[in-house]
This record gives sequence, C-alpha cells and structure tokens, in this order.
Amino acid sequence: MNRVAIVTGGSSGIGRAVSAALADAGYRLCIVGRNRQYLETTLAQLNTMSQPKVGPPHLGLALDVSREDDMRAMADRTLEQFGRIDLLIASAGIGKKAGSDRVIPYSTATLPVDEWEAVIGVNLTGAFLSNRAVLATMMSQCSGHIINVCSSTTPRGLRGTPYAPAYSASKFGLVGLTESLAEEVSSYGIRVQAVFPGPVETPLVDNTMLARPFGGIIAADSFASTIMSLVTQPADATIVHPHILPFKGAFA
Repeated sequence: MNRVAIVTGGSSGIGRAVSAALADAGYRLCIVGRNRQYLETTLAQLNTMSQPKVGPPHLGLALDVSREDDMRAMADRTLEQFGRIDLLIASAGIGKKAGSDRVIPYSTATLPVDEWEAVIGVNLTGAFLSNRAVLATMMSQCSGHIINVCSSTTPRGLRGTPYAPAYSASKFGLVGLTESLAEEVSSYGIRVQAVFPGPVETPLVDNTMLARPFGGIIAADSFASTIMSLVTQPADATIVHPHILPFKGAFA
C-alpha cells in the first residue's frame, strides 16, 4: 500500500528535512508552504531524488495554514491526487509576523496585537486547522498519524521564553490541542503526538532571537531522523512528549 503524508511548513527548515526523509522512505507527499519559490525548489528536489515509479508525483501547494479554506483545499487536493491520507506532520511555525525585519523581539508590554495574532494564527490556529482538515479521512480509514511540532527552547523542557510571549503561548496551546485530540481519536486507530525540538538549524532560529542554542544546535536532518523514529513506531506502542535537545547541552 502506498503511504501518503502531508507536511505543513514543508518548503523549508524542519519541514523540508522531514519531507526528504519521508520521500526516501517511500511516502507520496503533499508539501504545503506559503513561499511559492521555496515550495517549487523543494518539490523539484523531492521529485528528482524520489520520483514514485508508479502513480502520481509528489504534490506542492502554496497555501496558508491559518486559513480554513486553504486547509480544506489541502486535504481535498491530497485525496484527489493520492486517494488517502496516512500522516500529517504539522511543522509550519513562525517566530514573528511575516515580512517583519525586526531583530529585537517585543516584550509583552510592547507586543502589537497584530504581531500576536500573526504568530498565534500560524503556530496554533494553523495546527488546529491542519489537524482538523485530515480527521474526517483518517477516521473513515480507521487509521492515521498526526505529529505536531511543538518547542523546547531551554535545556530543561518546555518553558516560557522571555520576550517571546506569542511564540511561547502558541506552543503551549499546541500541547493542549495535541493532548485533547489524542484522547478523542485513539479509538479510531489514530495516533496523535507532540514532539519538542530544542534549537534546530532553521530560518526561524537564524532570523529571530528565539531558541538560542544552549550548548549546541540540532541539524534539521538529525531532527528529521527523530521524526522518522516516531513514524515507524510499532502499532502497540507510543512515545509520549519526546524532547529532542542538542547532545552537548542535554545534561547541563
């Protein structure tokens, strides 16, 4: 059976690395991103390295995870192309409003409402909408797997980051969403998990003051390998809230 995965935020950073790992493992992919140029580049690379021998090629969609209609279109187009949805990796995430060139982060006292809404819209509402968009299909299949990429920006676990109130709130909220959904759909054979990366080598880390390395930084490809260990778990076991930290700083 051909396995089908959707990766949001799949055109750069963690999403791109995970997409490559999934393609190498034989998945047919729908990758979703807002930057059409990044999306086309990633899709061309995937189709070059792992073009399916039978059936349709990988699919790339320039969509916004914070828009309900876009997430419905994501699920519909994936079903039209591949006929099923087995896996969702919700890795779309931002640390600041799109288009902002601000380097110094806002304090809670100075954070503009539109900045708050932009970050919450992608990191939390976007995860909710992408999760919800695939549920009807997974429930009808009585199988499926959702992995939400949360955050662990300090060596000792998930904690609020000073001067990143919107980012911290969005990732805390994502934990609650993941845990609620996991309880709701386990009887349908659907596994829902959160994964907590420390500082990963991505544009988010490069372009903001979030997730500064504490004793090192994780390569995106290494984190993708961790995601694959979750994807390939046996059906009768689960890994709860794995924190993935740089080896140098994990025991500091």
